[in-house]
Amino acid sequence: MPRAVSRKDFLRLGGIGLAGAVLLGTAGCGGNRGEVVDFLAATRETTILERAAEELIARFEEQHPDIDVQRETMSTEDLRTVIEARLRSAQRPDVFTYDTGPGFGGVLADAGLLYPLEEAYERNGWDIYEWAKQRATYNGTVFGVPDQVEEIIIYYNRDLVPQEPKTVEELREIADELKARRIIPLAFGDQEQWPAGHMFSIGVSNTLGREGLDGIFYGDGRWDIPEVVESIDLMFRDFVESGYYPEDVSDITYDDANTLFYSGKAAMLPTGTWLVPEIVQTVEDFAVGFFPFPSIDGSDISPPIGLGSGLFVAADASNPEGAIKFIDYLQQDDTARLIIEKLNTIPAHPVDLEGLAVPELFRAIIDDLGESPQAESFAYNIDVLAPQNFNEVMFSGFQEVINGTRSPAEQAAALQEAWTEAKGAGNISTQE
Repeated sequence: MPRAVSRKDFLRLGGIGLAGAVLLGTAGCGGNRGEVVDFLAATRETTILERAAEELIARFEEQHPDIDVQRETMSTEDLRTVIEARLRSAQRPDVFTYDTGPGFGGVLADAGLLYPLEEAYERNGWDIYEWAKQRATYNGTVFGVPDQVEEIIIYYNRDLVPQEPKTVEELREIADELKARRIIPLAFGDQEQWPAGHMFSIGVSNTLGREGLDGIFYGDGRWDIPEVVESIDLMFRDFVESGYYPEDVSDITYDDANTLFYSGKAAMLPTGTWLVPEIVQTVEDFAVGFFPFPSIDGSDISPPIGLGSGLFVAADASNPEGAIKFIDYLQQDDTARLIIEKLNTIPAHPVDLEGLAVPELFRAIIDDLGESPQAESFAYNIDVLAPQNFNEVMFSGFQEVINGTRSPAEQAAALQEAWTEAKGAGNISTQE
């Protein structure tokens, strides 16, 4: 996804500590405050992260004693399923988290379900990176506030992988040696289908590079070209047939793939930086490192970068101003620092990183991203840039390639057909 405060600020709640902060947030649910903000969010990956999210809300309520934030959570998959119906219902949230791409937030904007935020940006001076702001802009209007930058990388068990591979050939050597020891090389599961989109992003980011993907997204480039077919074949036929993924990879869930890595049954895990807090809290028996996917037949190494979720206000929100106050609180530097420390996410706006207390793994990722997530050495996480019809073809089609019922060339042709259809319908922006 996707994927952004010092501990001292956290302790400004006084001596009440974490449990007390959560109780403060719960106490507000009794209706004693002057106004309510209904907040719908994706469930955090661990209990510790859930508590940290609740504490952030308690801190906001301390600063705004007239506002009660009612936080409701559900899984990302459930949120994607119900969000349109919820926004049309009497149980609609005031503010909610959701993916920012045209196939996600853009669909809600086209349906008239989002509250425009251009005035809020201007009034509050939100300093979102311009490239990120554009990802939450649909038909010329800003509707969302991106809240985290994500990189897709390969985590690895330092006890099982002796060195970071620089080429696919070196990766194969490592994978074959792991297979001989009955260790799964790469913990990839595609039951939900969207993980394949990330694997595709990894492949084409290297074979096409940033410039090649820009040519497709913002020019007249095409998906049905040899470099794309090569990426599809490598990720979804070659590695499957080579036994580098778990058996029956299409039946393995994303969470089960992660568990294979945590347990030491798999040596490497291709996924995003959003998983850092769960890895830090779960893995105890070995050290974890990371590397970008290596060079494919001499290609450059261009890790995919994208946005995770963003914050949106419902078009018919009961309390849009309260929702905007809450969003503004999350943009403040002291809150952003707290989010980085407690949730280990990278915000989509500049933050003073000096003195942050973060895990070694997360610090290495922050250093890897550097000051500019849009540096030319990075490419794109595709699903957050692509329209809905393209993502549907991408997700279902890659599973067919994995299962051997569609060839890589057929999938590349299907992607191009979906892209052409979306362009003809005006669902693709031609501006960076």
